[in-house]
Amino acid sequence: MQTNNRPSNNVTSSNLYTTTLNLGHTFQCTAEEFYNAMTVLELVQAFTRSPVKLEAEVGGKFELFHGNIHGDFVELVPNKKIVQRWRSKRWPAEHYSTVTFTIEQKDDHTEVRVLQTGVPQSETDSTRANWEYYYWDSIKRTFGFGSFIV
Repeated sequence: MQTNNRPSNNVTSSNLYTTTLNLGHTFQCTAEEFYNAMTVLELVQAFTRSPVKLEAEVGGKFELFHGNIHGDFVELVPNKKIVQRWRSKRWPAEHYSTVTFTIEQKDDHTEVRVLQTGVPQSETDSTRANWEYYYWDSIKRTFGFGSFIV
């Protein structure tokens, strides 16, 4: 899948310039397996390799990577969609982005699209790199979702 970054030059009420990340990734798993990897406490702890706080329900809170990422769940559609109010501890106080995971199962893999709006422009590159390393690569390594099973 293609990954791109669309600078949007949005300005929040606190005069913070933000942008939108549009990321895509392919996983060798079912949509249900990917959804569970993002919403089941023990599975999230496995790929983050640390204790997490996770209440996978609308309005429920999450805290990952020793508190560096936190927020709450806005919408959950099993095996199809996850929407989170999401922030990095490094971002300006009380600034949240919106992350939408769209999960689409294909014949032999699952495509995941992530649309993240409201990313501070100064954090665009690091946020994109962190999705790749701390989420996608770690999920593939932990669960084998990057391997073709022969």
